[in-house]
Amino acid sequence: MPQKGFSLAAICALTISALPLPSAAQRPPQAKGDPREAVALSPAQAEELLSGMRTYLETIQGIVAVMAENDVSRVPEIAARSGAKLLQDADPATGLKVPIGFSMISFDTHDKFDRLAEKARRGTSRAEVLNSLRDILGNCISCHATYRLAP
Repeated sequence: MPQKGFSLAAICALTISALPLPSAAQRPPQAKGDPREAVALSPAQAEELLSGMRTYLETIQGIVAVMAENDVSRVPEIAARSGAKLLQDADPATGLKVPIGFSMISFDTHDKFDRLAEKARRGTSRAEVLNSLRDILGNCISCHATYRLAP
């Protein structure tokens, strides 16, 4: 049955898109030879962001491990670790400092983990789990190819 209303990712993206964007003068300098957009965060914010990325990797590894054991029943619990609930304790100021595109990829990634957890809860195939992981990793690759933490 299709869900009605907006997803958390859509609501957050709309909210953030209404905020003024920083001027080019406020953006941190690019690293020589690195075309990716620099994201300037405090050390604590950068650690929080990197911790979330490590959680993504741990979640993906956990899903791959249970899939190797042909145990789709454990996917919902593992996938949910990187869903929207991971954002509950996040510092809202961090979200305001990252580029809008970064935020949109982040929200979409959390949403993809939640959708994977829900599909697996309802009973899904190994192929669907792998398709979901492909899409999640596509977000990771896109984000890392586009953005970098400023020194």
